[in-house]
Amino acid sequence: MTRRNWLTVGFLVLVLGLCALVPPSPGIAAAPDEIRIGATAPLTGPAAEAGVALRQGIILAVEEWNAKGGIQIKEAGKKLPVKMFIEDSQQKPEVGVSMGEKLITRDKVHFPMMSVEPVSAEITKKIASNPQRYWSFWKGDWNSDAYGNTIFSTYKFLMDKGIFKPRNKTIAFILEDTDYGRSNAEKASQLFAGVGWKTVANETVALGYTDFYPQLSKLKNLDPDILVTVFTALASGVAHSKQFLEVGLKASQFAIYYPLRPEYRDQAGKAGEGLIWSPLTMDPANNSKHKELADKIQKRWNVTGTSDHAAGYDAVVNVMHSIERAGTLESKAIVEALSKLDLKGYMGRYVFEPKTHMIMDGEQYIPVPAAQIQNGKHVMIWPPAMASGTYKPQPWLPN
Repeated sequence: MTRRNWLTVGFLVLVLGLCALVPPSPGIAAAPDEIRIGATAPLTGPAAEAGVALRQGIILAVEEWNAKGGIQIKEAGKKLPVKMFIEDSQQKPEVGVSMGEKLITRDKVHFPMMSVEPVSAEITKKIASNPQRYWSFWKGDWNSDAYGNTIFSTYKFLMDKGIFKPRNKTIAFILEDTDYGRSNAEKASQLFAGVGWKTVANETVALGYTDFYPQLSKLKNLDPDILVTVFTALASGVAHSKQFLEVGLKASQFAIYYPLRPEYRDQAGKAGEGLIWSPLTMDPANNSKHKELADKIQKRWNVTGTSDHAAGYDAVVNVMHSIERAGTLESKAIVEALSKLDLKGYMGRYVFEPKTHMIMDGEQYIPVPAAQIQNGKHVMIWPPAMASGTYKPQPWLPN
């Protein structure tokens, strides 16, 4: 796989260090005076809201760690502060590669490579197929299997309870034309096909797309029972929600990602009411730990905390914890510590699967729950053991 692919596979690729792009040195030649961690994120472009939140979560975590004195490093014989280098990938592959090379060659960052929010299974397939080559690449996110399972399991749960009754056993998708969008749809489609459902449409649109009337008009004629949408750009999600109601589809809606943006509920208004979505991995209203982080984000940045803040925060804490356990900036030692990570973060318990280098998902690790917008608030409805409320029939569905 090329460097470009490593940097762009998935939704948001946050690269901590990027040393996987070049052969890691066997040791540190001179005693360092700081620990350098590099990151790239889309700070401008259609998904800039997510990239900015990631950056804010990262910076907060580093500031808190440095306030405790830094990390003890044997090469230096003392605790060293952590210094972050965060570059804007602009959500463009060539810019991401350029910024990654800058972090390595000019900024001399120390940590091996980790992507934080991509779901593509292609990454884990590459790692598992060639562990010697990709030993220093780690995937701080679940695969698309987790999202697909959440979509499928949520509807299975609702159908088993008799509160969602499909007419035709058909499902359709409208998704951004990225690996993130395609991989989520592919897995969900497979799971539904396994119980006799048919995928009647798989519409892809450009990142940031806002004119959904052609796709929705086509789907109205197909009359699917479920419509799944996957967008990372907030503008796409808001536009789709409003146009969906205007066109008058009678499909149950399940959204991936965009409703987690705090601006979504205000901008979508009534068009967002009843929407089912995932992942509600930041739920301050019902989770005291999430509220703790949300309060810190609000105090530090004067913004509403999101799962992107939590992902950035937890990812860098996992890195710093591994460096602390290793006690050195030697790459092999840091990776060894990371491979044995078992740490409770804000989003859950972080453990890496040894063959694929991805975090474990599920209720015992990092859950990928489904929520519904009810009276302007997010209510977790699946899995049942984590639910803060129950599903309410979506107002546009036939009785």
